[in-house]
Amino acid sequence: MKPGKAIAGFLVLPFLLLVAGLLVIAALAGGLPAGQPASLAANGVYMSGNVPAQYREVILRAGALCPEVTPTMLAAQMEQESGWRSDVQSHAHAKGVAQFIDPTWATWGTDGDGDGKAEVTNGVDAILSAGRYDCHLAGEMRVLLDAGRARGDIQDLTLAAYNAGPGAVEKYGGVPPYNETQNYVRNIRKLMDKYQVITPAVAAGTPFGAAVVTFAMNQRGLPYSWGGGSVDGPTEGFAQGRGIIGFDCSGLVLYAVYQASGGKITPPRVSQAQVTVGQAIPSDFAQMQPGDIIGFDPKRNGDFSHIGIYIGNQQMVHAPRTGDVIKVSPLSEYADANWSVRRYG
Repeated sequence: MKPGKAIAGFLVLPFLLLVAGLLVIAALAGGLPAGQPASLAANGVYMSGNVPAQYREVILRAGALCPEVTPTMLAAQMEQESGWRSDVQSHAHAKGVAQFIDPTWATWGTDGDGDGKAEVTNGVDAILSAGRYDCHLAGEMRVLLDAGRARGDIQDLTLAAYNAGPGAVEKYGGVPPYNETQNYVRNIRKLMDKYQVITPAVAAGTPFGAAVVTFAMNQRGLPYSWGGGSVDGPTEGFAQGRGIIGFDCSGLVLYAVYQASGGKITPPRVSQAQVTVGQAIPSDFAQMQPGDIIGFDPKRNGDFSHIGIYIGNQQMVHAPRTGDVIKVSPLSEYADANWSVRRYG
Protein backbone atom coordinates (compact mmCIF):
# COMPACT_ATOMS: atom_id res chain seq x y z
CA MET A 1 0.00 0.00 0.00
CA LYS A 2 3.01 2.28 0.14
CA PRO A 3 3.73 4.55 -2.82
CA GLY A 4 6.48 4.04 -5.37
CA LYS A 5 8.00 6.33 -7.95
CA ALA A 6 6.01 7.87 -10.78
CA ILE A 7 6.83 8.10 -14.47
CA ALA A 8 4.78 8.78 -17.55
CA GLY A 9 4.15 6.37 -20.37
CA PHE A 10 1.61 4.09 -21.94
CA LEU A 11 1.84 0.60 -23.43
CA VAL A 12 -0.84 -1.95 -24.09
CA LEU A 13 -0.99 -5.45 -25.49
CA PRO A 14 -2.44 -6.55 -28.81
CA PHE A 15 -3.34 -9.85 -27.20
CA LEU A 16 -6.16 -8.13 -25.34
CA LEU A 17 -8.24 -9.65 -28.15
CA LEU A 18 -7.90 -12.97 -26.34
CA VAL A 19 -9.96 -11.70 -23.44
CA ALA A 20 -12.33 -9.29 -25.13
CA GLY A 21 -15.25 -11.28 -23.75
CA LEU A 22 -14.14 -10.57 -20.20
CA LEU A 23 -14.44 -6.84 -20.48
CA VAL A 24 -15.33 -4.53 -23.31
CA ILE A 25 -12.44 -2.12 -23.23
CA ALA A 26 -11.24 -1.85 -26.75
CA ALA A 27 -12.06 1.03 -29.07
CA LEU A 28 -12.11 1.48 -32.80
CA ALA A 29 -8.96 3.10 -34.10
CA GLY A 30 -10.55 4.25 -37.33
CA GLY A 31 -13.32 3.67 -39.84
CA LEU A 32 -15.06 0.37 -40.48
CA PRO A 33 -15.67 -0.97 -43.98
CA ALA A 34 -19.29 -0.89 -45.03
CA GLY A 35 -21.10 -4.13 -44.33
CA GLN A 36 -18.47 -5.39 -41.88
CA PRO A 37 -19.10 -5.93 -38.15
CA ALA A 38 -17.37 -3.70 -35.66
CA SER A 39 -14.01 -5.07 -34.61
CA LEU A 40 -11.38 -4.27 -32.00
CA ALA A 41 -8.33 -2.25 -32.97
CA ALA A 42 -5.36 -4.41 -32.03
CA ASN A 43 -3.61 -1.45 -30.42
CA GLY A 44 -6.53 0.82 -29.55
CA VAL A 45 -7.76 0.67 -25.97
CA TYR A 46 -10.46 2.68 -24.22
CA MET A 47 -9.17 5.10 -21.59
CA SER A 48 -11.57 6.03 -18.81
CA GLY A 49 -9.41 8.73 -17.24
CA ASN A 50 -10.92 11.62 -19.23
CA VAL A 51 -14.50 10.57 -18.47
CA PRO A 52 -16.03 12.34 -15.45
CA ALA A 53 -15.75 9.97 -12.47
CA GLN A 54 -19.51 9.73 -11.92
CA TYR A 55 -20.01 8.43 -15.47
CA ARG A 56 -17.16 5.94 -15.86
CA GLU A 57 -19.13 2.89 -14.84
CA VAL A 58 -22.17 3.66 -16.95
CA ILE A 59 -20.05 4.41 -20.04
CA LEU A 60 -18.61 0.89 -19.76
CA ARG A 61 -22.10 -0.60 -19.30
CA ALA A 62 -23.63 1.32 -22.17
CA GLY A 63 -20.60 0.67 -24.37
CA ALA A 64 -21.01 -3.08 -23.92
CA LEU A 65 -24.57 -3.34 -25.24
CA CYS A 66 -23.63 -4.01 -28.87
CA PRO A 67 -20.38 -4.33 -30.83
CA GLU A 68 -20.87 -1.18 -32.92
CA VAL A 69 -21.16 1.14 -29.91
CA THR A 70 -17.90 1.16 -27.98
CA PRO A 71 -17.12 3.02 -24.74
CA THR A 72 -14.73 5.23 -26.72
CA MET A 73 -17.38 6.24 -29.23
CA LEU A 74 -20.00 6.82 -26.55
CA ALA A 75 -17.71 8.95 -24.40
CA ALA A 76 -16.80 11.11 -27.39
CA GLN A 77 -20.47 11.40 -28.33
CA MET A 78 -21.47 12.58 -24.85
CA GLU A 79 -18.76 15.23 -24.89
CA GLN A 80 -19.91 16.41 -28.29
CA GLU A 81 -23.56 16.46 -27.25
CA SER A 82 -23.25 18.37 -24.00
CA GLY A 83 -19.69 18.61 -22.72
CA TRP A 84 -20.84 16.09 -20.06
CA ARG A 85 -23.32 18.63 -18.63
CA SER A 86 -26.73 17.44 -17.52
CA ASP A 87 -28.23 20.93 -17.19
CA VAL A 88 -28.06 22.03 -20.84
CA GLN A 89 -30.94 22.41 -23.27
CA SER A 90 -30.52 23.09 -26.98
CA HIS A 91 -32.48 25.44 -29.22
CA ALA A 92 -34.42 22.34 -30.35
CA HIS A 93 -35.30 21.57 -26.70
CA ALA A 94 -32.94 18.60 -26.51
CA LYS A 95 -32.02 18.02 -22.88
CA GLY A 96 -29.33 16.55 -20.67
CA VAL A 97 -25.97 14.90 -21.20
CA ALA A 98 -27.20 12.91 -24.22
CA GLN A 99 -29.45 15.72 -25.60
CA PHE A 100 -32.68 13.76 -25.98
CA ILE A 101 -35.78 15.45 -27.31
CA ASP A 102 -38.98 14.56 -25.47
CA PRO A 103 -40.49 12.10 -28.01
CA THR A 104 -37.26 10.11 -28.27
CA TRP A 105 -36.83 10.08 -24.49
CA ALA A 106 -40.38 8.81 -24.09
CA THR A 107 -39.37 5.72 -26.06
CA TRP A 108 -35.78 5.17 -24.96
CA GLY A 109 -35.55 6.74 -21.51
CA THR A 110 -34.03 4.24 -19.08
CA ASP A 111 -33.49 4.08 -15.32
CA GLY A 112 -29.71 3.75 -15.30
CA ASP A 113 -28.95 4.22 -11.61
CA GLY A 114 -31.70 2.02 -10.15
CA ASP A 115 -33.60 4.75 -8.33
CA GLY A 116 -36.87 3.77 -9.99
CA LYS A 117 -37.03 6.84 -12.24
CA ALA A 118 -35.86 7.56 -15.78
CA GLU A 119 -34.90 11.23 -15.82
CA VAL A 120 -33.47 12.94 -18.88
CA THR A 121 -31.45 15.31 -16.68
CA ASN A 122 -29.92 12.41 -14.74
CA GLY A 123 -26.61 11.80 -16.49
CA VAL A 124 -26.43 8.09 -15.67
CA ASP A 125 -29.97 7.52 -16.96
CA ALA A 126 -29.25 9.54 -20.09
CA ILE A 127 -25.99 7.78 -20.96
CA LEU A 128 -27.44 4.29 -20.62
CA SER A 129 -30.41 5.41 -22.70
CA ALA A 130 -28.07 6.81 -25.35
CA GLY A 131 -26.27 3.48 -25.51
CA ARG A 132 -29.56 1.64 -26.00
CA TYR A 133 -30.69 4.07 -28.66
CA ASP A 134 -27.33 4.01 -30.46
CA CYS A 135 -27.49 0.20 -30.60
CA HIS A 136 -31.00 0.34 -32.02
CA LEU A 137 -29.84 2.79 -34.67
CA ALA A 138 -26.81 0.62 -35.45
CA GLY A 139 -29.19 -2.26 -36.10
CA GLU A 140 -31.15 -0.13 -38.54
CA MET A 141 -27.95 0.98 -40.23
CA ARG A 142 -26.82 -2.63 -40.59
CA VAL A 143 -30.05 -3.41 -42.45
CA LEU A 144 -29.44 -0.50 -44.83
CA LEU A 145 -25.84 -1.54 -45.43
CA ASP A 146 -26.69 -5.18 -46.01
CA ALA A 147 -29.44 -4.20 -48.46
CA GLY A 148 -27.15 -1.82 -50.34
CA ARG A 149 -29.33 1.17 -49.46
CA ALA A 150 -26.52 2.98 -47.67
CA ARG A 151 -22.77 3.13 -47.88
CA GLY A 152 -20.15 4.06 -45.34
CA ASP A 153 -18.84 3.33 -41.88
CA ILE A 154 -21.49 1.87 -39.59
CA GLN A 155 -20.40 4.01 -36.65
CA ASP A 156 -20.54 7.14 -38.79
CA LEU A 157 -24.00 6.18 -40.02
CA THR A 158 -25.16 5.45 -36.45
CA LEU A 159 -23.94 8.83 -35.25
CA ALA A 160 -25.55 10.55 -38.24
CA ALA A 161 -28.83 8.79 -37.47
CA TYR A 162 -28.63 9.95 -33.84
CA ASN A 163 -28.15 13.52 -35.01
CA ALA A 164 -30.39 13.75 -38.08
CA GLY A 165 -32.65 10.70 -37.80
CA PRO A 166 -32.40 7.31 -39.53
CA GLY A 167 -34.75 8.49 -42.28
CA ALA A 168 -32.23 11.10 -43.40
CA VAL A 169 -29.50 8.48 -43.63
CA GLU A 170 -31.76 6.24 -45.72
CA LYS A 171 -32.83 9.15 -47.94
CA TYR A 172 -29.25 10.06 -48.86
CA GLY A 173 -27.81 6.56 -48.73
CA GLY A 174 -25.19 7.59 -46.18
CA VAL A 175 -24.29 10.50 -43.91
CA PRO A 176 -26.67 13.28 -44.97
CA PRO A 177 -25.16 16.37 -46.65
CA TYR A 178 -26.11 18.58 -43.72
CA ASN A 179 -23.27 20.68 -42.33
CA GLU A 180 -24.45 20.11 -38.77
CA THR A 181 -24.55 16.33 -39.14
CA GLN A 182 -21.27 16.05 -41.04
CA ASN A 183 -19.54 18.21 -38.44
CA TYR A 184 -21.15 16.17 -35.68
CA VAL A 185 -19.71 12.91 -37.01
CA ARG A 186 -16.34 14.48 -37.77
CA ASN A 187 -16.02 16.05 -34.31
CA ILE A 188 -16.87 12.80 -32.53
CA ARG A 189 -14.27 10.94 -34.56
CA LYS A 190 -11.68 13.50 -33.45
CA LEU A 191 -12.82 13.36 -29.83
CA MET A 192 -12.44 9.58 -29.80
CA ASP A 193 -8.67 10.10 -29.65
CA LYS A 194 -9.16 11.64 -26.22
CA TYR A 195 -10.74 8.47 -24.88
CA GLN A 196 -8.39 5.84 -26.27
CA VAL A 197 -4.69 5.15 -26.48
CA ILE A 198 -2.99 3.77 -29.58
CA THR A 199 0.34 2.28 -28.55
CA PRO A 200 3.07 -0.05 -29.74
CA ALA A 201 2.72 -3.78 -29.26
CA VAL A 202 4.51 -5.82 -26.60
CA ALA A 203 4.91 -9.53 -26.02
CA ALA A 204 1.87 -11.73 -25.43
CA GLY A 205 1.37 -14.00 -22.44
CA THR A 206 -1.23 -16.42 -21.14
CA PRO A 207 -4.96 -15.66 -21.39
CA PHE A 208 -5.17 -15.25 -17.60
CA GLY A 209 -2.17 -12.92 -17.56
CA ALA A 210 -3.69 -10.98 -20.42
CA ALA A 211 -6.89 -10.59 -18.44
CA VAL A 212 -5.00 -9.33 -15.37
CA VAL A 213 -3.29 -6.72 -17.55
CA THR A 214 -6.57 -5.80 -19.23
CA PHE A 215 -8.37 -5.03 -15.99
CA ALA A 216 -5.44 -3.06 -14.61
CA MET A 217 -4.73 -1.11 -17.81
CA ASN A 218 -8.36 -0.07 -18.02
CA GLN A 219 -7.94 1.86 -14.76
CA ARG A 220 -5.20 4.13 -16.11
CA GLY A 221 -5.84 7.74 -15.35
CA LEU A 222 -7.70 7.03 -12.10
CA PRO A 223 -6.07 8.67 -9.06
CA TYR A 224 -3.89 6.97 -6.50
CA SER A 225 -5.81 6.69 -3.24
CA TRP A 226 -4.10 5.33 -0.12
CA GLY A 227 -6.20 2.37 1.02
CA GLY A 228 -8.42 2.63 -2.06
CA GLY A 229 -9.64 -0.24 -4.19
CA SER A 230 -11.54 -3.46 -3.67
CA VAL A 231 -12.39 -6.57 -5.67
CA ASP A 232 -15.21 -4.57 -7.25
CA GLY A 233 -13.27 -1.51 -8.34
CA PRO A 234 -12.09 1.89 -7.09
CA THR A 235 -13.13 3.05 -3.62
CA GLU A 236 -12.45 5.96 -1.30
CA GLY A 237 -9.21 5.57 0.61
CA PHE A 238 -8.28 6.68 4.10
CA ALA A 239 -5.64 8.90 5.72
CA GLN A 240 -4.11 10.81 2.78
CA GLY A 241 -6.52 8.92 0.53
CA ARG A 242 -9.63 10.21 2.26
CA GLY A 243 -12.00 11.81 -0.23
CA ILE A 244 -10.15 10.28 -3.20
CA ILE A 245 -11.82 7.47 -5.14
CA GLY A 246 -9.21 5.28 -6.78
CA PHE A 247 -6.67 2.56 -6.02
CA ASP A 248 -3.44 2.17 -4.12
CA CYS A 249 -0.84 -0.22 -5.51
CA SER A 250 -2.07 -3.36 -3.76
CA GLY A 251 -5.72 -2.42 -4.30
CA LEU A 252 -5.11 -2.40 -8.04
CA VAL A 253 -3.50 -5.87 -7.88
CA LEU A 254 -6.38 -7.18 -5.77
CA TYR A 255 -8.97 -5.89 -8.23
CA ALA A 256 -7.23 -6.99 -11.42
CA VAL A 257 -6.48 -10.53 -10.25
CA TYR A 258 -9.92 -11.05 -8.74
CA GLN A 259 -11.71 -9.83 -11.86
CA ALA A 260 -9.42 -11.73 -14.25
CA SER A 261 -10.08 -14.96 -12.37
CA GLY A 262 -13.83 -14.46 -12.34
CA GLY A 263 -13.75 -14.19 -8.56
CA LYS A 264 -11.84 -17.46 -8.05
CA ILE A 265 -8.64 -15.82 -6.80
CA THR A 266 -8.70 -13.20 -4.06
CA PRO A 267 -5.18 -12.00 -3.23
CA PRO A 268 -4.36 -10.57 0.19
CA ARG A 269 -5.06 -6.86 0.50
CA VAL A 270 -1.56 -5.50 1.20
CA SER A 271 1.59 -5.71 -0.90
CA GLN A 272 3.65 -7.34 1.86
CA ALA A 273 1.26 -10.30 1.85
CA GLN A 274 0.65 -10.35 -1.91
CA VAL A 275 4.29 -11.35 -2.51
CA THR A 276 3.87 -14.48 -0.35
CA VAL A 277 1.17 -16.21 -2.44
CA GLY A 278 1.07 -17.67 -5.91
CA GLN A 279 3.97 -19.27 -7.78
CA ALA A 280 7.42 -17.75 -7.31
CA ILE A 281 9.00 -16.71 -10.62
CA PRO A 282 12.66 -15.73 -11.10
CA SER A 283 13.28 -12.00 -11.49
CA ASP A 284 14.33 -12.64 -15.07
CA PHE A 285 12.65 -10.97 -18.02
CA ALA A 286 13.17 -14.12 -20.07
CA GLN A 287 10.91 -16.02 -17.67
CA MET A 288 8.46 -13.34 -16.60
CA GLN A 289 5.11 -13.05 -18.39
CA PRO A 290 2.51 -10.28 -18.67
CA GLY A 291 0.16 -10.54 -15.71
CA ASP A 292 2.88 -11.52 -13.24
CA ILE A 293 2.84 -9.53 -10.00
CA ILE A 294 6.06 -7.79 -8.95
CA GLY A 295 6.64 -6.65 -5.37
CA PHE A 296 9.47 -4.22 -4.56
CA ASP A 297 11.62 -3.94 -1.44
CA PRO A 298 13.42 -0.65 -2.12
CA LYS A 299 15.42 -0.66 1.15
CA ARG A 300 16.31 -4.35 0.83
CA ASN A 301 15.12 -4.94 4.39
CA GLY A 302 12.22 -7.30 3.69
CA ASP A 303 9.60 -4.57 3.42
CA PHE A 304 7.84 -5.02 0.06
CA SER A 305 6.24 -1.60 0.15
CA HIS A 306 5.22 -1.32 -3.50
CA ILE A 307 3.74 -3.68 -6.08
CA GLY A 308 2.79 -3.61 -9.75
CA ILE A 309 1.65 -5.78 -12.66
CA TYR A 310 4.08 -6.76 -15.40
CA ILE A 311 2.82 -5.97 -18.92
CA GLY A 312 5.84 -7.15 -20.88
CA ASN A 313 8.67 -5.22 -22.54
CA GLN A 314 10.24 -4.53 -19.11
CA GLN A 315 7.32 -2.33 -18.04
CA MET A 316 4.54 -2.48 -15.50
CA VAL A 317 1.18 -0.87 -14.78
CA HIS A 318 0.81 0.35 -11.20
CA ALA A 319 -0.63 2.93 -8.83
CA PRO A 320 2.48 4.94 -7.87
CA ARG A 321 1.75 7.37 -5.05
CA THR A 322 -0.54 10.05 -3.63
CA GLY A 323 -1.02 12.83 -6.16
CA ASP A 324 -0.34 10.57 -9.11
CA VAL A 325 -2.53 8.34 -11.28
CA ILE A 326 -2.48 4.72 -12.42
CA LYS A 327 0.03 4.51 -15.25
CA VAL A 328 2.69 2.46 -17.01
CA SER A 329 6.30 2.81 -15.83
CA PRO A 330 9.60 1.19 -16.82
CA LEU A 331 10.93 -1.37 -14.38
CA SER A 332 14.33 0.28 -14.63
CA GLU A 333 12.97 2.71 -12.05
CA TYR A 334 13.15 -0.11 -9.51
CA ALA A 335 16.47 -1.64 -10.55
CA ASP A 336 17.99 -1.03 -7.10
CA ALA A 337 15.17 -2.72 -5.18
CA ASN A 338 14.78 -6.39 -4.30
CA TRP A 339 12.01 -7.95 -6.38
CA SER A 340 9.54 -10.71 -5.63
CA VAL A 341 7.75 -11.93 -8.77
CA ARG A 342 4.63 -14.07 -8.34
CA ARG A 343 2.28 -15.74 -10.78
CA TYR A 344 -1.30 -16.18 -9.58
CA GLY A 345 -2.76 -18.25 -12.39
